Amino acid sequence: MSKKMIAVFIVLVLFVGAIVGTVRGDTTATVTIPDEANIRSGAGTTFSVIRVGHKGEKYEVVGSSKDTSGRTWYKIRVGASFGFVAGWLVTYVSATTSPAGPAVSKSVPAKAEPTVSAQSSSTRYAVVVEDGTSLRSGAGTAFARLTTMKSRTSLRILSESKDTSGKIWYKVDCSSLKIKQTSGYVASWVVKVQTVQVPGSNQATFRASSLLALWKPKLQFPTKTVDASDLRSGPSVMYDRLGVLPSGTSLLITGYSMNEQKEIWCRVTAAEKTGWVYAPLLSSWEKVPSSLVAATVGKSLTSVGPSARLVTSPFVAGTDGSLAAKGKLIVGVATDGRQVFLELSSDASSEDWIAMSEGTVVGGTDPGGAVCSLTGIELVSSNGWTGVTMHIDGDKSGLSIVRGHNPERIEVSLPRLVQSAQAGIAGVPTQQVSAVKVWASSAGFVSSIVVYLAGSGTGLKQSTSASTVQLVMTAPGSTAPSKAVFLRGELLSGSEETFSAQGATFVPLVDVANAYGLLLSWDAANQQTSLTLGDRQYVVKDGLRTLKIAQGNSHWSEEMAVAPRILSGLLYVPVTTVAHVFGLEAIADALRVYLDPIISSITLTGASASTSGSITITSACDLKVTKTADGDYSVFQLEGVSASTISGKQVLSAWATVSGKQRLNDVPPVVELRLHAPASTADVQNPGTGIYVIVLSGAVKGKIEGKKVVLDPGHGCTSSTGSFDVGAVGPFGTKESSVNLSIALKVKALLEADGASVVMTRSDDTSKDNPDLTRRAQIANGSGADLFLSIHQNATDAGPSIRGIEVSYWSDQSKVFAALVQKHLVSALGRMDRGTQKTSLYLVSHIDTMPAVLVECAFISNSEEERLLREDSFQQKAAKGIEDAIVEYFSK
Repeated sequence: MSKKMIAVFIVLVLFVGAIVGTVRGDTTATVTIPDEANIRSGAGTTFSVIRVGHKGEKYEVVGSSKDTSGRTWYKIRVGASFGFVAGWLVTYVSATTSPAGPAVSKSVPAKAEPTVSAQSSSTRYAVVVEDGTSLRSGAGTAFARLTTMKSRTSLRILSESKDTSGKIWYKVDCSSLKIKQTSGYVASWVVKVQTVQVPGSNQATFRASSLLALWKPKLQFPTKTVDASDLRSGPSVMYDRLGVLPSGTSLLITGYSMNEQKEIWCRVTAAEKTGWVYAPLLSSWEKVPSSLVAATVGKSLTSVGPSARLVTSPFVAGTDGSLAAKGKLIVGVATDGRQVFLELSSDASSEDWIAMSEGTVVGGTDPGGAVCSLTGIELVSSNGWTGVTMHIDGDKSGLSIVRGHNPERIEVSLPRLVQSAQAGIAGVPTQQVSAVKVWASSAGFVSSIVVYLAGSGTGLKQSTSASTVQLVMTAPGSTAPSKAVFLRGELLSGSEETFSAQGATFVPLVDVANAYGLLLSWDAANQQTSLTLGDRQYVVKDGLRTLKIAQGNSHWSEEMAVAPRILSGLLYVPVTTVAHVFGLEAIADALRVYLDPIISSITLTGASASTSGSITITSACDLKVTKTADGDYSVFQLEGVSASTISGKQVLSAWATVSGKQRLNDVPPVVELRLHAPASTADVQNPGTGIYVIVLSGAVKGKIEGKKVVLDPGHGCTSSTGSFDVGAVGPFGTKESSVNLSIALKVKALLEADGASVVMTRSDDTSKDNPDLTRRAQIANGSGADLFLSIHQNATDAGPSIRGIEVSYWSDQSKVFAALVQKHLVSALGRMDRGTQKTSLYLVSHIDTMPAVLVECAFISNSEEERLLREDSFQQKAAKGIEDAIVEYFSK
């Protein structure tokens, strides 16, 4: 039996086993790490790393989940706890059944209902109760204090530990604080815990199988790998590895496939080889225009043409294979942009692919027969309410939401709504809902989605967005749930800190002020609060809808939709007021409100891409900016800014277009500017908060013309204690910050001579206005640069003889750059090679728009190396070594 046949057989056994029950004698599924992979606390790269898995390590798989991009993550057992690892970084082996267990041979029912978890989807946050609360490096007061925190600081809880006396401490994600560490510990008795419902986590109550949407690009479609990617003989990790494509490899997409694990793979041609690559590892896979194909993994072939012949794989011609028979289960689907191929379950022949033709029918639905699709259902609940979210893409004209009786129910229907198969949610009763079922015809069209209520008198609120229909059922006498509020993707106030009234969500004004570093002024006599934002002063008063505004000598008033309120000693304001004052957009669903900055203006100068021109983008906040090259175009992506005012792709001029992607739950919105100019002639400047100027100019001559590098001379700013941070000090009084700046300026001169542009996070060694770590990360992420390098000198108390060079990095995309810097510095300086290391230092872990490394050129605590660091010639050698590493990196 071939590997491919074995893979299909295993999938069928698993699929049937999930329906008929657990088979005795099962062995657990496992994953093996081929090289190195981060193990995270949740299913997605936004979750924290709990450990790093190394080559050859094997872990037991206890479940799987999808991240917000639809990629598969495996939940694995790590010691006594659990973690998540990316499916494309490991080798997965399914669970198998021993001969002692009863055989499972019955076919999969056409109307099988998915298994449902009884767990709710949530994330816990520790909220500081008092000012001055300590964050420590370990679970106990004996550990070092990392920093102190203000009241109402919210930090996501990663895990729990006990100190020597048995008291509970929370390990929290402190990446939002201005410290080097990304996690720390806080005592459970000095915080209160808030639980926020989050969709798509590893504990999702239910996620229906998704309708397959296959892409039909204009072949051939050029793209690049975003990381080192395995080239395999088929669309799964179960197929043989043909080779490895390094990061940045140029290739052509010639087809797409969804395998039995519902993963999208691309058929590609690269380096004179043809094979398959996991789609999310390609730079352009999300940008390909899509069209609906009503054929899905897990459905059956119900009709086939009389002359349809099976072939061994998609994209090959064949007329000698056996005739295809209807009734087979579909375990994979592929397209080459012109034709759709179905992979059928088979236990005897290697020929198991069939090209869809005029006589091919899957579930009775023809390709292109649906105008909208049901791609998933999520159900979350609390004691007083239940929320049902139906993800429906497409035209919602004709939407009907009707309440019925005997039994009590709510029926949702849409003309020409299609779903992959009849599905139902069972076993998830709440105080308001007894069941949710999807009723579909044999042709795959949904007649209705029915929410059965647990009793009469249940309250109902409904809302419809571009991609969802939401119902919130409340118990008799209760109100709709309060919502958690997120500002720029970070939790601002949990649902326990907000309240809903008059159709509005209210948030404590002090939380907003703390997020922006502003002070509130309370006027007890008039029961009103004022805050100053830029050159404007705003005044709000309890119970008064009037918002008073002062700017210079001008004074005026604006009416709010709902008046602020004082509750438990705090002034609460509606989120619509927060959005208006701070230049934000509020996007809400049944459980959350997201506040994202908006672009207030886009201005353009210049008649063509061949002449100098510029585009100025203005927003209320700093954004992440990434520049990429796409043939003769340069593409700038601004992450975290609302695209609500941008409908599709808009032409700014003959040489510039702008498009936007809306926020999707916790995936931030993105605005993309596409310029018809080579990347080497386009650059982004950040002259002020939220202001970005993309400048076009003539090509610069040099080895690295058009490249942009951010240099960070370490330290040299005011610390959190108020003192000036000079870094380490050598035995003879040499200050690290001065040496760092001197080397950085020498690197800057060398890079600029080679045609690169350089952004310095500081150019002065004494100014108390120099940016702190948080601001330096913002400068880098908003620069649109290609590389980031922070220059430091090492120090230790372990002994004065310790010496040498080492480089730190965090993300895998920075690994190659770190190795080059280490290689060239050791060669240039002739000092001990201490190697590279993966660490979570603040700067390298908080810069995610480019490769980022931190270099320790020498040990300033070593008297010999301190003497060398004071020499101009030694500094110049270090600068030349760094520049050589950067030049070689760009040449690869």
